Amino acid sequence: MQNQNKTKSLFAANLIRMRKEAGLSQKSLAELAGLTHNFINDIENMKKCASVETIDRLSTTLRVEPIQFFIDPGHWNNKDEHFWAILDHLNENINRVFDNFRKNTME
Repeated sequence: MQNQNKTKSLFAANLIRMRKEAGLSQKSLAELAGLTHNFINDIENMKKCASVETIDRLSTTLRVEPIQFFIDPGHWNNKDEHFWAILDHLNENINRVFDNFRKNTME
């Protein structure tokens, strides 16, 4: 349960940060992503979790990689090559999951 709360907290914090960096309100992000304002608010306040479909919509709308929702922003300045190799591998796998999701929802 503690890991789930940590993940929800990290996801919410990154969503808020990326939304603000994009200059979007919760309402405008919701409209662009085809979601409701209440749902964005609930995710940001950790009342609800985002599904794969929602993460796909949010990452597409914010023009970020899905993995960016799950990485502590402090790590983006990490100089360790091993860290970046692991992150690249994870990103490839996550993108494969999202590609399969998109393919299956189109059929």
